[in-house]
Amino acid sequence: MTLFLILWLCAQAVAAALVLAYGVGLEPVAPQGPAPRVAVLVAVKGRDPEFDEFLARLFAQEYPDFRVIFAVETADDPALGGIEPYRLAHPDRVTVVVAGLGADEGQKTTNLIAGIDALRPEDEILVLADADIWPQRDWLRRLVAPLVRGTADIVTGFPWLVVKDGKVSSYILTSLAASVATIPRLPLLNGVWGGTAALRQEHFQALDMRRHWRGTLSDDLQLTNVAQACGDRIAVPREMLLRTALHTSGFGEIIAEARRWYMLVRIHMPIAYFGTVIAMSFGALGWILAIVGTIAGRGDAAAVLALAVLVSAARTLGRYRLVRALWGEAGVAENLSFLRIDWLIAPLAVTLNALCGWSALFLHRTTWAGTTYEIHGPQRVKVISRRGTPHV
Repeated sequence: MTLFLILWLCAQAVAAALVLAYGVGLEPVAPQGPAPRVAVLVAVKGRDPEFDEFLARLFAQEYPDFRVIFAVETADDPALGGIEPYRLAHPDRVTVVVAGLGADEGQKTTNLIAGIDALRPEDEILVLADADIWPQRDWLRRLVAPLVRGTADIVTGFPWLVVKDGKVSSYILTSLAASVATIPRLPLLNGVWGGTAALRQEHFQALDMRRHWRGTLSDDLQLTNVAQACGDRIAVPREMLLRTALHTSGFGEIIAEARRWYMLVRIHMPIAYFGTVIAMSFGALGWILAIVGTIAGRGDAAAVLALAVLVSAARTLGRYRLVRALWGEAGVAENLSFLRIDWLIAPLAVTLNALCGWSALFLHRTTWAGTTYEIHGPQRVKVISRRGTPHV
């Protein structure tokens, strides 16, 4: 047990060191240079509380030549109420596409495929965006810069969750997301996040994503697989963290979300799934043994636990530094409640993560945005019910 705890503590220290290293030299400078025409494709359903904030930040971009394609499910989607003022103010910049109900695929996927039809030949760069991110004013410039330099085929990022409801469940989900957001930026580990991604339209069409997206629930995992199969260079700049407001209804919601994510990763990327679950299990087992051993009066366990808490605090310090570097004192203020308890909830977060991962081993059904799906392969999705009505 002692040897295991020592090895576990060393792994915790390495993980904390990587987070501390993440913020070193993280002083974003707005990139300059060419600004090719951009089309931003947003698949949206409903008008969530943060949608208006997203719209305001999107149309405040310091980018000279961009337009936005909004793809909705129905012509009476509540999101259109938020979009309409911008369409009237910028008729040349806003296109609305009604996709209709998805047939045995994710509704977001159906919306994205419909949005592809609205692309124009002059749209040199395609940007995919989720409707709940808070993009900085230079977001588009940062996304486009590596494509212009020719150093990447796809540029993407990670979400940085900002807790808005003060719930323990929200803090735990934020801790899990932060662990993913600050992993080393290595080509082997880089995947595409559909919340913010950019690539040249010519390359997007060459990937034939219209065909590859058909019948899938996870647009970004599928895009990652196709891109990796083609040998694409996927860049994830360290500063490309997109703040996203978080509200949860409790532990039931975050468990369902985590299990769905693990299920989709297992189906699309089984090696990544098992690697992640094993790593989370190793982390959870270390905390459990250290805590139980301390309660049982073992001196070695108590020593390791004390050091592990200090390491956890060091990791939180690293997260504080990156928040301050990217968003200044305002960013620190909006993340302060999370940063105060992040170091303390680490054992619960990693344990819950491991349990959700293993519980998704044989999972094939999930409910997402009111629709229940059954998934048996990357492009083998069946709609079981929609808004409580059985699918025919």
